[in-house]
Amino acid sequence: MSSISPRCRALAQFLDHHQEPPWRLQQVLHGVYKAYKIKWHAIDGLPQTLRWRLKDQFGKYTTAFKPEAVSEGDSAEKILLKSRSDEARVEAVSLKFHSHRSLCISSQVGCSFQCAFCATGKVGFKRQLDADEITDQVLHFLQRGHKVDGISFMGMGEPLGNPKLFDALRILTASELYGMSARRLNVSTVGVLPGIVKLTEEFPQVNLAFSLHSPFTEERNKLVPLNRMFPMEEVFNVLDQRIRSTGRRIWICYLLLQGINDSADHARALAQMVRDRPSETRYLYHVNLLPYNVGRAVPEQYSRAGPEGVEQFQRVLQQKRVSCSYRNSFGHGIDAACGQLFAGYEE
Repeated sequence: MSSISPRCRALAQFLDHHQEPPWRLQQVLHGVYKAYKIKWHAIDGLPQTLRWRLKDQFGKYTTAFKPEAVSEGDSAEKILLKSRSDEARVEAVSLKFHSHRSLCISSQVGCSFQCAFCATGKVGFKRQLDADEITDQVLHFLQRGHKVDGISFMGMGEPLGNPKLFDALRILTASELYGMSARRLNVSTVGVLPGIVKLTEEFPQVNLAFSLHSPFTEERNKLVPLNRMFPMEEVFNVLDQRIRSTGRRIWICYLLLQGINDSADHARALAQMVRDRPSETRYLYHVNLLPYNVGRAVPEQYSRAGPEGVEQFQRVLQQKRVSCSYRNSFGHGIDAACGQLFAGYEE
């Protein structure tokens, strides 16, 4: 299983070249992924000569990123990470809910999908992250002593727009590496149809969230331009198939924007979309209402819906018997909330 990680493959070839015993790879992997060692020479039980060889071959550190800055505030901690190879930057966030801690990690440097309200989209697309770069964000928090109860691919980039996401999921669930349960992993998408199909086939137990943000086609085309390529009606058909196949709940994420998509008409149209699903799937859709967080370089026309608008929207959904909840925002004071990650590219 560890062969899906570029780092693990390179380590296996390196150790074989130096005629190390077969069990040595597991010893090194344990040092990195279970003992959370930051530097190769800190891995316990390795011969001194091997420690120096690892440093010479792979550099001083065990991860692909170096932490540039740490910001803390309102139950959130954000790390700005810079690549050791090309200085590309991403951000990852640790969120604490009482005793539960969840990570929000990035899948791309920037994003090409240009959602109108998102700071990451204003950065533009820089490059894909490889599987180790994606999962190293988790490793950085583990090295800092964080307990990780769940991981969400809701940071910078569109997760299903990066083919390496699937290798990252394999790395996170591999018992000899992170050993995470698939049910503790959450993937968010604006509706990349081929990716949803592949996720259903290869990772049926991973949680999926669909970022909708409007029930009206023309409006969603403006807010989420990918809707022109993958219309939301087609996305819902594929989501129905996923529910039939997996029996797993689908989260519909809906960002409430003041005076744009927070009206009672929007709520009624959204409720009708859910109620129009087949009887065997509609009860497994849950609408997750989200507060808007002001992002860098995002047009000032966007603002957070007020309490009355939120209550009205939620009340309409409840009256229509649509499962829903309102999610509080964490980290907006340090630009760590949904839609705010920009990794310093707009400064």
